[in-house]
Amino acid sequence: MSKPIETEGVQIDIEWGKFIVGSSFFIPCIDTKSVRKQVEHHAAARGMQVRARDRIENSFWGVRVWRVA
Repeated sequence: MSKPIETEGVQIDIEWGKFIVGSSFFIPCIDTKSVRKQVEHHAAARGMQVRARDRIENSFWGVRVWRVA
């Protein structure tokens, strides 16, 4: 099992097996650069292509990640 994504001391487990093309998830965080880098690393290790963008959603700053292939 892979190491979870960590941001500001909080570990976030992504259910990569359920992350299908066209779906997305949002990770609220402050250090968006670190989270984007971790997500892109984990996705690439599984052969997934993702797009990650900094966003404000429901008044929370964070990263939205879309699976594109």
